[in-house]
Amino acid sequence: MTVVKEIKNQYARILLKKDARHFKSVAEHYLDVAARLKKRDIRASKNKLLLRNSQKRLFLGIGCELLLKAYYLKNGYCINKFTNEFEGKKSPIHKISDLNLNHVNPDDSFTMGQLIDGLKNVGELPRLHEIERGFKIAMTFRNKEGHVSFPTHEFDDSNYSDIESSFVTFYKHGFDESLVFKISMKPNEKAVFRVRK
Repeated sequence: MTVVKEIKNQYARILLKKDARHFKSVAEHYLDVAARLKKRDIRASKNKLLLRNSQKRLFLGIGCELLLKAYYLKNGYCINKFTNEFEGKKSPIHKISDLNLNHVNPDDSFTMGQLIDGLKNVGELPRLHEIERGFKIAMTFRNKEGHVSFPTHEFDDSNYSDIESSFVTFYKHGFDESLVFKISMKPNEKAVFRVRK
């Protein structure tokens, strides 16, 4: 057994509807930290701003992926990938209750990109284009910050406002909840992450 397989086995599990609440809770932790993280929270003596912003972007992406998975699970959709024996379309469009669980791969789940692209199949989400845009920004932040590091990053305020509005819309229509979300990026900008039923 390879070391990768050994570690994957530690996480192997078929995810079910009951897991949605936990995924959402952990997602909200990452999103709250991303909104509020300050330079003073970074222990490094150099590059505090760069490291803070990098961590914010990573956490936005991680929180987004977990929230997407919570949404799929809440609606009864399978987020695990399938075994070779599965004869249907190998995408996140299948209800867990309709599947033979022997055809579900407990070692792997669908990628964030597959989940974003499959949102149209899960339920009615008004302003889907807006949600997809913000989620794709968060996904790209996570992917880039997780794989490369540069001494500078060009700041585009609209990236963060697009992420914020996508989450507000997603909470309203995907969870029937009200979200107030402001990612503090500029000096003296007040961070907010507050969810109401």
